[in-house]
Amino acid sequence: MRTSIFFLFVFLFFVVSVDAATYRVENLCRVKGQERTAIIGYGIVSGLNGTGDDPRAYSPTAKAILSMLRASGLPETDPKEIGSTRNNALVRVMVTIPETGGREGDLLDCNVIAEGNARSLENGYLTATSLSGIIPTGPENAETFGIAWGTITIEREAARNVGKIKNGCQLIKEFINPYIQDGMITLVINREFAAVRMANDIALAINDYGKGRYGGSDIATATHQNFVVVRVPDQYFSQPIMFLTDLMNVVVTMDRPPVPRVIINERTETITIGEDVEVRPCLVTHRDIVAEIRPPVPPGEQEENPQQFVDIDTEMKLRQFEGEAVVNQKLKSLQASLDAVRVPQRAIIDIIKNLQRQGAIIGEVVYVE
Repeated sequence: MRTSIFFLFVFLFFVVSVDAATYRVENLCRVKGQERTAIIGYGIVSGLNGTGDDPRAYSPTAKAILSMLRASGLPETDPKEIGSTRNNALVRVMVTIPETGGREGDLLDCNVIAEGNARSLENGYLTATSLSGIIPTGPENAETFGIAWGTITIEREAARNVGKIKNGCQLIKEFINPYIQDGMITLVINREFAAVRMANDIALAINDYGKGRYGGSDIATATHQNFVVVRVPDQYFSQPIMFLTDLMNVVVTMDRPPVPRVIINERTETITIGEDVEVRPCLVTHRDIVAEIRPPVPPGEQEENPQQFVDIDTEMKLRQFEGEAVVNQKLKSLQASLDAVRVPQRAIIDIIKNLQRQGAIIGEVVYVE
């Protein structure tokens, strides 16, 4: 049975000047060094009551258990003596350190993923596991940033071999990404704004702002469509945070707004939609969904019969012929409506692709990994 979903939106009509667009640097960029960092380790989960790895079918688990026994000072054990009990599992432990970094002693959540043939990690206990940088450099060079341990909880019934430990990792040393390198700060332009013209406008705005504050020479250079490099003025070397605060408040005025963008990562099924991305009136079908995207209803008017099909292309042309300025819907509104009826992200991505093929999206759709 086909379910039809009609999306009816009510917007106020308003006039926006598109001759210029004004932003603050903090709304366009982040500072290089302000990014999340993953640390990783491998450990053993015990107490699984028959849902762990089968040591006969997955030998790395048996080897890991033997290694832990030897490290604890216990006598050498024959791998055959471990038997076939499925009470243990070899797991990968991953922790994300936030953009702001971490202090020694901070507690962070752990994600725990079974590496072998374990059926479930529920209620298992992760023995103390060292976590180091995500890029392997060899055991002799591994730098330990945190220790993880604790009882695992399962968040998704469909993936019982993946779990989480709330506050299960304690950082054992400070982790801070430096944001000043050789006296320079690198501004990374957000994906939805990244363009050569935007990078140039940001650099020009910073240099214009700095002429009366930091001396006569330019301090900003656009080196790529994604990057603007800014030199820290000599008078701010001892007060970098004050300079950074000043820098992020610089106003950037563009002669025209940037192209609205939709950023899609199909692997992670994430969608980032710019505020100005619009959708022309059209009819979209996807499996059991039928979405009719209509022009917004003017203030004071109501849909007479929202279930009645209307030839929206003809309706729009008639309204334009009569001199009415037709305002398109925002793609964000369509996404919100689909989210409200719990349409999966994968299906929303397919619908956006369908709209793109129809030429209904007013903006650029960018696919990233």
